This record gives sequence, structure tokens and C-alpha cells, in this order.
Amino acid sequence: MTYYTRSWGIKNNPQLAAWLGGRIQLFKSPCKRLPADAVLLGWGNKPNTLKTQQLAEQLKLPYWALEDGFIAYAGHPTHDRQRLSLIRDEIGIYYDSRQLSGLDNWLTNCDAWFDAEIEQRIECLRAQLTKLGISKYNQRRCKFPVWLQSLIDQNTALTLVVDQTFGDCSIAGAQANAGDFQRMLDWAVQQAEAEQGYILLKVHPDVLHGSKQGYFDLSSLPERVKVLQDDVSPSALIACCKRVATVSSQLGFEALWQHKPVHCFGVPFYAQRGLTQDHAQAQVQRDAVNLNQLMAAALIKYVSYWHPERQRVCEVEEIVDWLQAQLQSRTPFAQQLDVVGLSLWKRSFIPEFVAQSTIKLRFINASKGLATELHWGMKTESNASDCTKRIWRMEDGFIRSAGLGADLRRPSSLVLDDEGIYYNGLAPSRLERLLNQIELNDYERRRAAQLKHDLTRLNITKYNVEVDNQAQLHALREQAAGRSVVLVTGQFQDDLSIKFGTQEIKTNLDLLHAARARFPNAFIIYKEHPDVYSGVRPGKLNEHQVLEKADAYVTQVPLTQLFEIVDRLCTMCSLSGFEALLRGISVSTFGLPFYAGWGLTDDYYLFDRRQKRLDITELLYGALVLYPRYVNWYQRTITTPETVIEQICHQRHNAGPLRSSWIHRQARKLSYLSQALFHSRS
Repeated sequence: MTYYTRSWGIKNNPQLAAWLGGRIQLFKSPCKRLPADAVLLGWGNKPNTLKTQQLAEQLKLPYWALEDGFIAYAGHPTHDRQRLSLIRDEIGIYYDSRQLSGLDNWLTNCDAWFDAEIEQRIECLRAQLTKLGISKYNQRRCKFPVWLQSLIDQNTALTLVVDQTFGDCSIAGAQANAGDFQRMLDWAVQQAEAEQGYILLKVHPDVLHGSKQGYFDLSSLPERVKVLQDDVSPSALIACCKRVATVSSQLGFEALWQHKPVHCFGVPFYAQRGLTQDHAQAQVQRDAVNLNQLMAAALIKYVSYWHPERQRVCEVEEIVDWLQAQLQSRTPFAQQLDVVGLSLWKRSFIPEFVAQSTIKLRFINASKGLATELHWGMKTESNASDCTKRIWRMEDGFIRSAGLGADLRRPSSLVLDDEGIYYNGLAPSRLERLLNQIELNDYERRRAAQLKHDLTRLNITKYNVEVDNQAQLHALREQAAGRSVVLVTGQFQDDLSIKFGTQEIKTNLDLLHAARARFPNAFIIYKEHPDVYSGVRPGKLNEHQVLEKADAYVTQVPLTQLFEIVDRLCTMCSLSGFEALLRGISVSTFGLPFYAGWGLTDDYYLFDRRQKRLDITELLYGALVLYPRYVNWYQRTITTPETVIEQICHQRHNAGPLRSSWIHRQARKLSYLSQALFHSRS
């Protein structure tokens, strides 16, 4: 299909063409002959679209108004050109109350589409939007200024008054003018004086960026008005206010998400529907709707979404999950981050993981103590006497790659911890704190359940390297002859997780002895660690020594296939215990792994710091969604675990042998390094 527009911005935006599924051509002359199936495009209700709309009427051709959706950017559009949502309105536009819009049609016909399923969906979505603080723009926000935090701490009654950009189309569309802003402020002052509270006058982000001006003279305001010029989180700001007053700002819509009283001095799309306190001079005949109907129409039916990585139309939930990954990657944050003592190989992939956590990134060979430092795991231990030094630690995540890290396979997942590191069970970590505090809503539980389903259905583990071996699996099942099957998983003996994640039982042989003592009548299978049996790392146990305590010694049988026949897994602190829990297998721990001590495992040791009793859904969500960072290496951007799982499934078919040759490893290293250098220069 071919679309026509007078706007160079619309014409030259390849994202819009892909979104609409056709070519966009520019036309200037109103006399230009257009095909009978042509569609004319304009941006919203801007004055420069008037001629296009008039031409569409003359030629009896459709005119579509395009506009950003209500969850529009990961940043601010001044710096972020990646649009996440688009409105395509074939009737009017949502912010113009003087005529009907596509959104009005959805709301008028709620009975035809709004059912129990979509109501449950929007309830989950509302809770997640509020929890994550998602707004129209989602740039990095400032902390509350000290004076505002002081008012909040004193439980002061606060009324949020929202300024807007001067001349914005939504003001005229709401049948309002500059006088309505003054009416709104006068009303808010009366409220503040009556309850000895204050007014927070919120300046628009575009005014803060210096590109536009607002409606209020900030140099001459009543005594109880506090001007908020800091770019703070809109969601957090709404949460601390008693009520919100607006002419037509989207913040009024977002305040409804939190069930705050909203006072409207114009007629925005969410007003005069029975949900707001309406002070507008104009009155519009609208059907009353409930909040779920309004949100479902506005966020699901009226708007379409574009996945920035997959470059396709998607559902709003995919955008929310993608935005969550972006928001999480901004915490913790340091102005300058010194990465200490990493090899060139690791330096090649670190920047993508930490890009949103720092402004200045440096790689140094030794600690200088001048900035926050990033160390790889526990390879370097901080000086306990230097309490002022900020140490962050990084390590492979739990869904890492299609191939071994020791075989120089680039990770798709890393964890960044500013409190410790997950495998150091002797001290607290960010993951431990997250799990102690975790409270999941229905949206998060649904997402975790789907992740769990995908991981088990697709047999996803940390490295995803092992090949099918049904023959040996069948032989093991026959050998067990009906006895309870216990799997003991070995670890690389020199791995730091054993140094910091064990106490009395510190070797694979010690583990075998403990497992046999704990389960004397079981059929015990010992599985060697893939790094060891592939020859990438030393330390393979003597098979005869193993068989003194175990009934079978395996290497090439995939862990996920062994899960089909085992009743229990025994480990010191291997990630295999977590992977077994996801598949409903009982786990006995003889070390200090991150997944022990929460009531899900049979533990040799006590975990005093771990106070909360978790279910598997909470553990999975904390360990796979909240704690790690994921990178899409095709685009070198932060992504979601769902995208990484999808990519690993594709890569696994082309991963090659478990251990590649020295030449192939070095070629892969050079390829990654050259990509990193080229990308940094770009």
C-alpha cells in the first residue's frame, strides 16, 4: 500500500513505513493526481496538517492522524528516536474533544470487546506499570530534591499542578486556554490553604530541555506554590501527592492508574467519563466507563506497539518487559566506573552491559581508588580497611550462552552486583537482598510462569552445549532398576564459587561421600562438569575413585536429559541445583548456593540472613529477571531473558562441538575484539 503525506518527517521515517506496511510518498501540489486507494497521513492535529485534511475531504480519500502512544520512548524524544508506540486514528485524534476519535469509538462500544479476560489482563498491566513507574517518556530521572523529600517525610498534603507546553495541540483540543491554567492554580491554592498544604507545580520535560515554554510565570507565584523543575519520576511524584490537577496532560491519565483524585480544567480524553473531578467550562457528551475499560481501550486497542529489537508490531506487555530491562540496567549508577584487571577478551563485551550504569568507563590494570571499581567476581578481594572504596562485581549470568565461557563463547547474560556477588554465600549480595524483599504481582507471576515453561520445554541451561544421548540415558534407567535416583553434579575444583560457596564439604569427592551417607540406598549418578570433561579445564576425577561411592559416572549425557530420570540432585553450590528446582526435582545442598535457605531445598547448612520463605516463582523471577542483565549481540543493546532464550535456541543448532580447536577459539576471540573496537569507534 502507498501512503501520501506533506511531512518530510513522516516521509523519511523508515520505522513508520514498516509499521504501516507500505511506502510513504511525499506530495506538494494539491492538484497532484492520487490513486483511488491512497491514504493521506499527517501528524496529529497540528496546523500544518490542515491542508492535507482538506485535500482528503475534497478527493474523498481517507486521512489518518498519526501520533505517539501513551508509552512512547525509553528516553526523551529529544535524544531517543526509537518510537515504541504509534496511534493511527482514522476518525480524529484522542486529544481533540471537539470531534470523535478512534478512542471514543472503542469506549462507546465496550460491550463488544471488553470481557473478563481483557479485564484481568489490564489489571495485571496497570499494577506493573505502576510498580515500574513507566510513563510516556522513560529517561533517567533525578532524585527528589531535599525540600520535597522533607515535605513528604512530614506527611504534608501535596497537590500536584501540571504545567504544559505553551500552544500544545492538546490544550485547544481540550477546549481550554491560558485562563484555565490560572483557574486551576487559584483552585489549588484554595485547597492548600484549607489544609495547610502545598502545591507542587510540575514543569513540563520539554520546558526543562529548553525547547519550549510553559503557561506559568515562575517568577510570580502564590506563597504555597513550590516549583518542581527537577526531572523526577512522574509515577513517584504522583504517588506522594494527595490529588492531581491538570488541564489536559497525560499525567492525569497516569494518576488514575494509581487511583488518585484527578481534577481536570480542560476536557482531555479521560475526562467527563465518570472517573475525574471535572472543572472545565466546556461539556462533552461521553459515556461513563470504568478505569479498566479506559485503560484497555487506550493502551491495548487504540495503540499499536513496535518492538525495537525484533522490528515488528508487538503487544504492550513485550514493551513493558523490554522497558523494565532498560530501567533496571541504570541501577546501580556511577559517574565514573573503573574496570580493574580484566583481560582483553572480557573487555570486549563489558561495555554493552554497563553502558547505562555510568557516564565514563575506563579499563585499568590495577586499582587506583579514584572512582567506583568493577571487578570480575571474587578474583580480587577488596581491602577491608578501605571502607570508602566502592566495589562492584560482575560474573556470568544464569542463562549465559550457547557454548562454554572457558571456550571463549561471548556471554549474553552477566550479573552486576554492588553489594557482593551471588556465589559468595559467606556475605550478603544484591541477589540475596532482592530475594529477601521480593513481592510479586500477578503480572510478574504470569511472566515467571511463562519463563519457567520456556526454559523447561526448550531445555535451556547456563551453557546449552550438550548433545542428545538417549541410549546412555536408557541404560542408566535400566541400571537403577526401580531404586531412587540421585544425581551428584561435579564442579570445577578451582572455581571461586567453591572457595566462597562452601564450608566443610569443599571437593567433589567430599560431596560424593556426603551424598552416599545421606542416601545410602539410592542409585547415585555422578556427572562431571562440562568445563572439565570437555578438556577446557583440568581436574577430571578418576572414574574408579568415583565408582567407589557412585553407581554410575557420566559425562556426555545432557543435564536436562538426566532430569528426566532423577528424583533428587545433590550439589555443593552448582547452578544445576537451581535448574533442577525449576523442573520440580528435589535438591539437597551441601554448600551455600544462592537458591538455598529459602525453604525450597534440603540444606546441610543454616542460612541466618535468608529470612523469607520463597516459592519457585519468586526465586526464578529474582534470579532471572531482576538480578542479571542481558545483551542482544545482534544489536548490542540491553534486552530481556525472553529474547536471549530465543537467540540461544537459534545459536544452539550452529554451536559446533562442545570444545572447539585452539585455532577456532582464537579466531572467535579476534572476531569479538574487532567487533568491539569497530563498535566503540562508531
